[in-house]
Amino acid sequence: MENLKDIFKKLKIDSDRRYDNFGIEPISSISRISEETYLEKPTWLGGDEKFICLFIDLDDSTQISRERNRATVSKIYDYFTQNIYNILTIPEFSADYIDIKGDGLFGIYEGEKAVFKSFVAAVTFKTFFEKYIKNKFSENNIILKCKISIDRDKVLVKKIGGREDYNEVWAGELINNAFKIASLNKKIYEQDTTLQTSFKEDLIIVSEDIYKKLKEKKDYAILSCGHETDGKWTGKRVDLWKKFADTLEDSQCNDIVYYLSARWCGNCGDQYISEILK
Repeated sequence: MENLKDIFKKLKIDSDRRYDNFGIEPISSISRISEETYLEKPTWLGGDEKFICLFIDLDDSTQISRERNRATVSKIYDYFTQNIYNILTIPEFSADYIDIKGDGLFGIYEGEKAVFKSFVAAVTFKTFFEKYIKNKFSENNIILKCKISIDRDKVLVKKIGGREDYNEVWAGELINNAFKIASLNKKIYEQDTTLQTSFKEDLIIVSEDIYKKLKEKKDYAILSCGHETDGKWTGKRVDLWKKFADTLEDSQCNDIVYYLSARWCGNCGDQYISEILK
């Protein structure tokens, strides 16, 4: 082994070289991140173009890990994370880039329909999660919750590591703010007493920018369809979204977010997906 003095000298020379040659190049396409991001060259991909991030994470996973044996925890993680991936790769609303982080996952979307595709994916996962994943483990007295958020912002991405062992690292506002928006769910639960306390609805939380875009499809992305949760037709259409204002610490995103506790209607879900994606 080399002595520490020589190790540190080499590290400093390499670090200073990277520092002096640092640069940012415009990103051409999210779908080509794996091919276009640099590894050895100290250049990040970014620029002024904004993209959409859908973030989904298992809530209170640390507590679950402490309270359950490894086999049970592994089953939960597998059932949860694999199904996020499966839904985010459905062709009609697939993400252009997917990254798995622990027991969660984020998908990046680009293009004219990015907001609508990410929203459809979010509601589709929420519906599956509440109907199947929660029930799968509830018989073992495990109450699962998830965090879901959507935001729009700039990105910074680069490969970090060696030629045989590297990862894409996302350092821009988009991913960080999506994480922070999702973490508002506990504050919303505390403030909104209308949300169920035992089998809590899981929330989809979006930035104000995303909400304004969804209003372009108001009849299908904002208003209810007129059916009750039991499928009974009432004909009454109401705004399903609620506004929440809070200061997001160290965040560049707007303090105003909107949240949704509803999921796809068993009668109208397929129609609404088609209309939103038109």
